[in-house]
Amino acid sequence: MVTIARTAVPAGMNDNRGPLGVRTSRRGLFRLGAASLLALVGAGPTAADGGSDGESNGRLVFIYDDSWREDWDQTFPVHQEEGVPACCAAVTEYVDTGWGLLPEHLREMESEGWEIMSHTASHGVVGNLYLTAPAEPDDRRLSLNASFLADHDGEPIVVGDDDGTVENVIAGGGEDDDGFYIELEEPIGESFAAEETFVRFTDERIREEVVGSKAELEEMGVDVDYFVSPFGRSEGLVEELVAEYYAGFANREGDGLNGIADVDPYDLGRTSIDGRSSTETEIEAFYDRVAAGNYLGIVVGHSQFDETTEERVRFAIQEAKERNLEIVTLREALSELDAGPDEMLGTEDDDEENDDSETGSDGDGGADDGKAATNESASDSSGDGAGPTVRENGPAIAAGTGLLATVAVAGRAAYQRIRE
Repeated sequence: MVTIARTAVPAGMNDNRGPLGVRTSRRGLFRLGAASLLALVGAGPTAADGGSDGESNGRLVFIYDDSWREDWDQTFPVHQEEGVPACCAAVTEYVDTGWGLLPEHLREMESEGWEIMSHTASHGVVGNLYLTAPAEPDDRRLSLNASFLADHDGEPIVVGDDDGTVENVIAGGGEDDDGFYIELEEPIGESFAAEETFVRFTDERIREEVVGSKAELEEMGVDVDYFVSPFGRSEGLVEELVAEYYAGFANREGDGLNGIADVDPYDLGRTSIDGRSSTETEIEAFYDRVAAGNYLGIVVGHSQFDETTEERVRFAIQEAKERNLEIVTLREALSELDAGPDEMLGTEDDDEENDDSETGSDGDGGADDGKAATNESASDSSGDGAGPTVRENGPAIAAGTGLLATVAVAGRAAYQRIRE
């Protein structure tokens, strides 16, 4: 029996694309306050100076996704020979396998100046997908804008919009003349509109992928401050979790040209240097733009791709050197811009959590202990299996409503006006 739980979303909350596009956790509020203070007192880069110290034509960050063994065998040695660092976006389930990096590789890379990032636990899609056709209550098939859920038979999912969410289970999927689709174990039970309706894994699964992967990597003995989302999908609950637990989102959106004067660590973009995605001419043109605009450029590669050879990696590094681009890790680049982990996460948050513990309050609704996931997935187990069970309206899956959301919206708007 499949239980479909309809959960209301409060007015003003846009769960399918993140809570009004802002971060409303305690850490999010602290970040806004710290950044605004820096702007007010004139610390950090400004629009007038572009953040330039006159020593380079811009900064460049290399990120290699997926933590395959080729990162260690092929790519890491080239960076060592060239004397420049990079970042490894690790998938925890790939680590310590016969074809993935070993924990000691991650520790050695970090000790040599590389940075380790999280790329989820299993490389599952954690951002929202969206309906491309309306869904009616009796429908067992959903048309989607991507295929990333089709191979997850038996996995529970959430389907929702501004008015609420329902739960179901994937029963297959594929592609036909109309595009990508997934099949459901039971009828959807509600009507949903195209484009504005999101489909994703449950809160519990996404929390495991985003938050759990960070904890696992840190247990291996490395520091993790930044998150990379598989397939570039970054909307929805994942945004809130990254804002709560990480100092930045390395592939939120954009073309890889990140403005230094008003850099937002949670709104960064990348472009590819993989042989299957970019020509050498395109890489050179991108570097020219980074240098001309004094940007923070971010590039991504996949060492396991046949086209991303040692020669391609060396070419990408040497062309950056030719343009006097400063090759750094993301942590180094953002810290130099007063937007690093210290500024985004801050030590004051720990004091706030201690205060909450002493007063018996969980501050932000207990998001840290996974209660939001429990609220979503703890559906009624009663029933005879004849149809979906509808749960009464309860706490919304999305966090960040009420006073916190109001303060965060105003704070972010004020921050943007100051930075502009």
